[in-house]
Amino acid sequence: MMALSLFCLGLYLDLKDDLPQLPDSLEKINLSLPTEIYSSEGNVIKVLGQRHPVSLEEISPRFTEAMIATEDSRFYSHSGVDHIGLARAMLKNIRNMKVSQGGSTITQQLSKNLFFSFERKWERKIKELLIALQMEATFSKEEILEAYCNQVYFGSGAYGVEDASLVYFNKRAKNLTLLQAAMLAGLPNSPNSANPFNNFERAMSRTRTVLNRMVRSNFISSFEMEQALETDLELAPPRIQSNPNQYFIQYVISNLENEYGKEFVHFGGLKIFTTIDSRLQQYAQQAVLTHMKSLDKRMAPREDEELLQAAMVSLENKTGAIRVLLGGRDYSKSQFNRAVSNNRMAGSSFKPIVYLTAMEVLGISPATVIRDEPVSLEISPGKSWEPKNFNDQYFGDLILKRALMNSLNVVSAKLVNDLTPPRVIKTARQMGLTSPLGENLSLALGATGVSPLEMAGAYSVIANLGILNEPYLVERIEDFRGNKLYEHFYFGVQRFSQKSIYPLLDMMRGVVEEGTGRVIRRMGFSHPAGGKTGTTNDYKDAWFDGFTKDMATVVWVGYDSNISMIDRNGRGLTGGGAAAPIWAYFMKKALSGKSQVNFPVPEGIRFVDVDSQTGYIANSSMKNTMTVAVKNDVVLTLPPSTDSVQGYSPQEESAGEPLDNLETIEEHVLPEL
Repeated sequence: MMALSLFCLGLYLDLKDDLPQLPDSLEKINLSLPTEIYSSEGNVIKVLGQRHPVSLEEISPRFTEAMIATEDSRFYSHSGVDHIGLARAMLKNIRNMKVSQGGSTITQQLSKNLFFSFERKWERKIKELLIALQMEATFSKEEILEAYCNQVYFGSGAYGVEDASLVYFNKRAKNLTLLQAAMLAGLPNSPNSANPFNNFERAMSRTRTVLNRMVRSNFISSFEMEQALETDLELAPPRIQSNPNQYFIQYVISNLENEYGKEFVHFGGLKIFTTIDSRLQQYAQQAVLTHMKSLDKRMAPREDEELLQAAMVSLENKTGAIRVLLGGRDYSKSQFNRAVSNNRMAGSSFKPIVYLTAMEVLGISPATVIRDEPVSLEISPGKSWEPKNFNDQYFGDLILKRALMNSLNVVSAKLVNDLTPPRVIKTARQMGLTSPLGENLSLALGATGVSPLEMAGAYSVIANLGILNEPYLVERIEDFRGNKLYEHFYFGVQRFSQKSIYPLLDMMRGVVEEGTGRVIRRMGFSHPAGGKTGTTNDYKDAWFDGFTKDMATVVWVGYDSNISMIDRNGRGLTGGGAAAPIWAYFMKKALSGKSQVNFPVPEGIRFVDVDSQTGYIANSSMKNTMTVAVKNDVVLTLPPSTDSVQGYSPQEESAGEPLDNLETIEEHVLPEL
């Protein structure tokens, strides 16, 4: 003991200048210093770590007994350091060659939460130990226990036992039953996995463990334990907000916890300035709810009464700032964040990546003619794949721009077959997609899982004429003194040349003007825009991914159970019918009152009218022509002087992705907010 005392004294003298000075009362330690999360407008949208301290007399003795039995059974007999627990932890740490177990007493945990960073480093553990010894010499056991009970995190946003009692049981801490006290005492060690709102069985298992420890510590008898387990827990309904910001807020918190540690984020008294625009977020939720209610009425009845879900992400193109992130139609009913989950197929919204790759690698242009026809593509020796167009209809010869506007599956499959999937994946990575992408020909039809957030980033690259700005959530973080701990600096990376990507941008404008996304114009959205619909096999996913000069916005609609979206008339929901109207509702509100901004045309681009079937430069005898944007060095062909070039009639334009049954889309007026 003498050697240990001398060792600790030596450490104290060596580190004393780095140790904080204890106040004369633990009540003066800022136990309620909250972490505040701000929107881009400067408004507080979430407060973490806000506590409401109570005295030890206002806490049920059953809870303090349960906490001591669970966290520090020798609390009243040690002087801040449990030598037995510390020796056991040190042996394990030496075996693992890292700090994997703390052996911390309640006093050490209080020291850690109040003063130090939360990285598992030896120096931090030593400082924690020294301050714990100092605290034990300065304050009584009751003062230390009271402070600890008021600062510990219990999950579900509850800090301190008083808040935890109200959140989980809707009662004051002094009125907790033995079973409730044991439940709460088991939460600080695992506030998420043992949370009764999330996993009741695991929570009860943890509660039984706490009660067993109380028996071993002689706080209760075995009979009292069995009696407690037979009582009703009286768990209160979870307090879940329907605030549309909640999906974004929880995503921010999760990311920061992974980066800095949960304790620092929740207990650090930080000011976190985010990118979210609460006004736009509200518009997004209103757009989703408005159209989803209409779709609910159209859908075929389901025995399980599962409702369609939706997700939306909107980025600021010039910076990559995430202005909208909506993970579902109602956070209070489902906290699963579909905006960042990559478990849904991209469908035809992936095709622009294929077309960009083809124009870069194969030297083709929007005016290049490709034949749309039934085809069999070899995927391995003896095995082939026969991609199908919608309704098994085919156009024959047509230019690439028309093929994208009509979302022709066979054309996309042919392009991937010529390119190889790995080359398409390379382009996808350049555009910021990070999800696993399968190296198979079905990549042509978007048979790969992606997230709306990823797709918004990729489409932002198109709007930015080849510049990638990584999507980001947080502008800066300050400590409670206003010192800047983190600041985001955005800088774009030119992943593609402007004149290489502009022809794709122009093709995607064609999708909105005359293609599968023309519902956007029919709904009154008039700003210059490009986009792409996406509808997966059997109508399981519906997408609309689009952009203006300033914003890239992606909408997904589908069932969580991944079943087909079939309406009462037996028709499937498409990207144009299910997702595009939400996009239009939102973008009309978001850009209301703002001037229309055209996409700049880079040097080296020219516009040419061509026949949409033959690719010939247009003349007065051609019936179906369209304007294409091509590089100056692209050679286009004049029509033969002796032939009369025949166009194809507009009524044939139904062979690609379905044109969305536009007559079934109800008219809605987005409510004023």
